[in-house]
Formats: sequence, C-alpha cells, structure tokens
Amino acid sequence: MSKEESVKLTKSDIRKTMFRWYFSTEMPLNYERMQSVAFTYALIPVLKKLYKNKEDLKEALQRHLELFNTNATAGGLILGTVLAMEEDKANGGGVTGQSIIGIKTGLMGPVAAFGDSFSAGTLQTLCILAASTLAVSGSYFGLVMLFLGNFILMTELFLTTNLTYSKGREAIKDVLSSRTMTDVLEGANILGMMMMGALTASMVRLETVLSVKFGETEMLIQENIDRLIPGLFALLTLLLFYYLINKKNLSISKIIFGTIIASVALSFLGIV
Repeated sequence: MSKEESVKLTKSDIRKTMFRWYFSTEMPLNYERMQSVAFTYALIPVLKKLYKNKEDLKEALQRHLELFNTNATAGGLILGTVLAMEEDKANGGGVTGQSIIGIKTGLMGPVAAFGDSFSAGTLQTLCILAASTLAVSGSYFGLVMLFLGNFILMTELFLTTNLTYSKGREAIKDVLSSRTMTDVLEGANILGMMMMGALTASMVRLETVLSVKFGETEMLIQENIDRLIPGLFALLTLLLFYYLINKKNLSISKIIFGTIIASVALSFLGIV
C-alpha cells in the first residue's frame, strides 16, 4: 500500500475504542471466549476503517474472537499494542495476523496480574473502602469517592492505551519488566493487605455474649478476650473465609449465605 493510500488512526478512533472496551468488558463475558467478544466489539469501527476488503475484515474479526481475558483498565497496554499492530498490518507492514494473536495471548496473563493487584486490588479497593466509610457515617461524599475510583481507572486505561500505541509493541515489555514497576507492584500488594486488615478491623463485628460463673461472680468471655487480643473473633472469621475461598474453592455466594445462616443460628442459640 502506498503512502497516499495508507490509513492512519486518529485520536478520536483510539478514544472510541477505549470507551467501547471499558463499558462492554464484562457484558458478553462467557466461559468459551471470556472477553474476546467485548474486545472485538471495541475494535469494530477501527477494523472497518483499516480493512476495506471484506475478506480482510472478516479475517481480522475472527482473530480477535480467539479466547482473551485480562484486566479491563491495565488491558489498555494490550489494546494500544493491538491498534498499532493492526494499523501496521493494514498498511502493508511486516505484522502478521498470527503475531497479533500471539501478542494478545502472551501478554494477557502478565497484564492481568499487574491490573488485578494494582488497579483492582489497590486503587479500586481504596476508593471503595473510603466510599463505604463515608456512606456509613451518612456522608454523600461516599458516592463521590465511587466516581473518583472510576475516573482513576479510566485515566489508567487512557494512559496505557496511548503509551503502547505511540511507542509500539516494545513499550509494554519495558513497562512490565522495569524495576520501577516491580517496586510499584510490591508496594501495591503491601498497601492492599494493610487496607484489607483495616477494613476487617473496622467493619467486621463478631462478639459472644457467653459468660462463665465462678461462685457469685460472673465473668464475660468477650471482655477477657478483648483485654488479651482485641478483635480476635473478627480475625478468625477473616482467616476462615480465606481458607474456604483459597483451599476449599467455595464461591462467594455460598460463603455469604453460609454466614447468614450461621449468624441466625448462633444468635438463636444465644452464643453471639
């Protein structure tokens, strides 16, 4: 393809692709193809612009319907790379369809690990924690914090997509393998664990009303436990949930219903 016939993507094309990806990521999620339907949907306007030939367009749509699953906002690292590669391929560059599939498949795991620990596990968790705390106190700023969390994630998607589109496919390797990113991920994991500990201590309540009598003296078990290890039952509850999820592979819905049933039963028996 000559320079006169070459097709270049605009900032508007990239923004439209990002928004389509962000708002559709979880909608068509399925066990056969995971997020590939949403990813293909996001790319359709761009692919139609790049490939005027019907067969070329069909081939492009088919390769993006291959199984794909990653973090939505950190996934901008892959989205920008794919946009650059598709543009290069459509303009007669050396990129092949298989290389595009290979890049997507090879990077979706590392990008998901980065996004789930930093974006979802830290940034989003902190905003939800702040929103929950404000909501409990009756403040409408809790809603503002939720919007702030979404704004931060959208900003991440914008930056990662534009970075890899403008810098090329090598940029994502530099980002994920850099020492700075390793330190950021480690710090994010530590901060995330601290926040989960603070959330457990402030939001989880489990106290027993049982007491023990020694002659005429009645001793409340909860008071004595609080003197030794405050919040012990809340900590044990957290560890139990972690064990059930991590070791027994119980779903969140089963744990929620189990907790409700156990709470009602223990309350009925006069234990808590």
